[in-house]
Amino acid sequence: MSFNPKYTITDKILNSLTTIASAREVIKQAYLSPELEEKLRQRALLLNAHASTALSGNKLSLKQVETLYKNKKT
Repeated sequence: MSFNPKYTITDKILNSLTTIASAREVIKQAYLSPELEEKLRQRALLLNAHASTALSGNKLSLKQVETLYKNKKT
């Protein structure tokens, strides 16, 4: 049994996909210094940790998660 999704590619969807593809290319071609890249990676890690633990009922704020990440008491 194969899955046949029911959708229509409208002009709005096509325009949005084109905009996303263009933005993706700009980002892929952009230069990031190693320092900025590391800062962005750490920020993404903190946001991911905060969001995923919040789903489990953890009530820590993003700032508290950042403090814990830096091995400080919160």
